[in-house]
Amino acid sequence: MGENFAFFLPVMMASFSIAFLALYSRGVRVAGWWSAAYFCVSAGFSVPLAYAAVAAPVWSLLADLLFATGFLFFSEALLQRWRPYWLLRTRIAIWGLSCLLCTTAIAIGNLPLELAASDFGCFLLTALPLVAARARLKSGADRILFGAAVLVALDHLVRGSTVPITITQGTAFLGSEYAFLTQALACIFGLFLALAALATQVFDLLARYERQAMIDPLSGLLNRRGFDEAVGQLRSKARSGSLIVCDIDHFKAVNDEFGHALGDRVIIALARRLEAAALKHGISARFGGEEFVLFLPGADAARAAAIADDVREGFTREIGSTLPITRKVTASFGLSTVQHADASIHDTIARADKALYEAKSRGRNRVCVRRALSSPEAPPRPSAPAVIHA
Repeated sequence: MGENFAFFLPVMMASFSIAFLALYSRGVRVAGWWSAAYFCVSAGFSVPLAYAAVAAPVWSLLADLLFATGFLFFSEALLQRWRPYWLLRTRIAIWGLSCLLCTTAIAIGNLPLELAASDFGCFLLTALPLVAARARLKSGADRILFGAAVLVALDHLVRGSTVPITITQGTAFLGSEYAFLTQALACIFGLFLALAALATQVFDLLARYERQAMIDPLSGLLNRRGFDEAVGQLRSKARSGSLIVCDIDHFKAVNDEFGHALGDRVIIALARRLEAAALKHGISARFGGEEFVLFLPGADAARAAAIADDVREGFTREIGSTLPITRKVTASFGLSTVQHADASIHDTIARADKALYEAKSRGRNRVCVRRALSSPEAPPRPSAPAVIHA
């Protein structure tokens, strides 16, 4: 049985190391720590095979060093998720002290002391991240990973505390109860920890891809799909409020005259203005090209029109003062409020598009408001000459 474990454990640990390495190659940086940790532990479990062939104290020292280094990497992998580099010097000191005690025990030929020093070092390196993670377990995957790490820590604590029972001075390591328990429990808890860590990394990777699928890469705002998803999550809040549609006037001429690099900076400037205007509960998105949407839940038409006009003026002022563009760059805005008869937010967008077309036809660089598609045209308010109700 012990020989089967001896061959199985290094292969299992190395397989997980390769799996984490594959995730690391996909841009999951923390997976690199997991890969390094499982590689070290795999190598540590391989050492007894060499010791069985050629007995030498150096093999014991190498195994202790690999296990201590592997658990230092485990510690950092856990903390990268919850509190990166927390107590790094303390953890390195624990690693160093564990290695020193193991070296001393090997030098004096005290196997129980060596094993206890190794186990307690691994326990402390695993326990510290658990202390840091207590208030940071936000998801089910985090809690499962935390539970797996707790079991690994307790395994080393109990084994280190029971060394006098499971192995005695003068007993060969490979034939001891300690060796059997180490290999059996490492199979169970090491597997559980690896699967929990893999699950969290895969979930994070899928979430990242999902976010990327919903974010416009240039502006950093939501794209059309992301906007629909965000509005859908608002539920009842989406039944009231105002929606603004805007685009940059004569944007093609800006690109043709000043180049796409400056054109991109113009888009980013308007995006930042809309993002700031969204405040805490608003949703801003880039629907494509120079067209943007801003949804303001709970805002009435007067409040939304004032916000749109602030964005309009601030955008033109920012472009004129920060970018080397010699022509005046403006934007036009269409606005509509959510109606009870709207089947979806896209009915509101359709009215806001009509209002935007109205702003374009009236000379651009203005805000037009349309409450319903059949609303009669109204004259502009004297207090806000750039805001027109249609």
